[in-house]
Amino acid sequence: MTIAREIMSKKIVTIESSVSVAEIAKIMEKNRVSSVIITKDQKPFGIVSERDLVSKIIASNKKPSEVKVLDIMSSPLVAVSPLTPADEIAEKMLDKKIRRVIVMDMDQPSGIITVTDFVKHLHGLLADNEKYKQGLYQQLIEDWEHWMS
Repeated sequence: MTIAREIMSKKIVTIESSVSVAEIAKIMEKNRVSSVIITKDQKPFGIVSERDLVSKIIASNKKPSEVKVLDIMSSPLVAVSPLTPADEIAEKMLDKKIRRVIVMDMDQPSGIITVTDFVKHLHGLLADNEKYKQGLYQQLIEDWEHWMS
């Protein structure tokens, strides 16, 4: 059984809620991440994603420097523990129609699981499955050759 800590991305960026949306966009670009976790008094309580920037700032023709982070962030955070099974996480993401969950360890974020992380995980499972099938077919051919000789 696959658990959260096996598929999560460990690269997370946190930032205090007092910064501007423009600053968040710069931080996301600099760190090459698609979201940042918003904290207040060093405790995580929200998240801002690229999609938030597009749908709540650009599409609304607002100036990022004039919009408060609190106005565009998603809150409360949807979090799981590092030991949460992957199927439970997928179900939670589907039920809540979200693309990210935060992995929390001792009330602090230790990672993030995105839809991309699930695609990577599934790709690995499919690749392993293909290797298994190839090995099985090879064994069948060898057995057939043995019995036919």
